[in-house]
Amino acid sequence: MIIKQKQDWEFNVLQIYNYKLSGKLEGYFDFIKKNHYKLDGDICEVGVYRGFSILATALLLKELGSDKKVWGFDSFAGFPSYHSNDDLNKFVDLYDRGAITEQHFKDTQLNIQLKEFMSESPVSASNISTSTDFSETSLSLLERKISHLKLDNIILVDGDYKDTMMQKTHTNVKFMSALIDCDLYESHKISLPFVWDRMPIGGYMFLDEYYSLKFPGARIATNEFFSDKLDKPEMYPRKPMDFERWFVKKIQHKK
Repeated sequence: MIIKQKQDWEFNVLQIYNYKLSGKLEGYFDFIKKNHYKLDGDICEVGVYRGFSILATALLLKELGSDKKVWGFDSFAGFPSYHSNDDLNKFVDLYDRGAITEQHFKDTQLNIQLKEFMSESPVSASNISTSTDFSETSLSLLERKISHLKLDNIILVDGDYKDTMMQKTHTNVKFMSALIDCDLYESHKISLPFVWDRMPIGGYMFLDEYYSLKFPGARIATNEFFSDKLDKPEMYPRKPMDFERWFVKKIQHKK
């Protein structure tokens, strides 16, 4: 029997997103709750880091009585490399092309200024996040938490996406929903088609970095991928004092 968290502080201590409360992933978890029994396929998370959301997803599936699995793809070694589209100056290009709003652009520039003020040094994609390049992860700790919570519905896929997502063993895997949180341009270029091609009509992607103040490559790669599709990223109604939250539902395939 899995160990259930009853109070918010328990989630905080274990560094797990509390899916029982309103928060940034509310739309993602609401979709799973409403559709887990309607759609074929498992759940996919691209960018696991320390398990903040994948553990919450696995706990929710158990609570729902679902036999679906949640797949977690990550190198567990930090960012592998950077593309020119990850350069922070790409926010200027995005704004000039009308791909982000004026407010979004102003926020990116303010974020850069504040980060440089706090660090007293230039910032880039490798250090603008509070988690820097995400190398301070721990696969062993995540596995210990999975064992502690007695979760048998998580499949961790450790390695570079360009290697792990091309494995033939994943050919028949289907995903009803996915959390795309892999930050960089190349990671999105690999993972978006991998997940989309395995998603049924009615499936759903939560695009964690589509509205980002740190990683322009995420929006560039996402826009490129959906440029030939009728389905486009959509924004949830914005709540006061909160970032924009974006998702896409799979209704059509191409124009």
